[in-house]
Amino acid sequence: MANIQLTKEQMGQIGGGILFGGLFIGLYVFYFWIPYAKMIEENTAKVEVMNRDIENAKRQKAKYKDLEGKLVSLKLEKEAAVKKLPSEKKIPDLIRTVTRLSKKYRVNVTAINPTGQSKVEYFTKVNYLITVRGNYHDLGRFLTALGLEERILTSENLVLNAGGGDSSVSASFILAAYQYNG
Repeated sequence: MANIQLTKEQMGQIGGGILFGGLFIGLYVFYFWIPYAKMIEENTAKVEVMNRDIENAKRQKAKYKDLEGKLVSLKLEKEAAVKKLPSEKKIPDLIRTVTRLSKKYRVNVTAINPTGQSKVEYFTKVNYLITVRGNYHDLGRFLTALGLEERILTSENLVLNAGGGDSSVSASFILAAYQYNG
């Protein structure tokens, strides 16, 4: 190549262009490139943390696949337990049960009297003195049916008195109904 002769003015223009180009590149790097690179780096770190959290949640979900099904079954178990051991006395329900069973087994209930209650650690035992009349075998079926009710009921201190005829008897017993203290 041939020697190119540049004037001072041209060399000044080239030097100025290089100076302004370098200044422009420096400003671009300092004000745009570096801040955006930092934001990209921070956001990349946040995305990695979020991805780890998502993976952890997926592992937890896989660990407890049927958590909602388990919750439903536990609610059903709780409802069944409350029916067996309610948290209130529910005297009207108890009287309805005794009346229904007495009619079913042809036993005549002559008296139901509350006799007190006693608290134990997890439950309260509420006692009722019940007096009945009926056939000996019907009375046995009635007492058995009381014991088989969904609510926990027990018959205690049974006293039988001969009624004088076929197998007619009168009886008195303590019916213990239990309620949950929780």
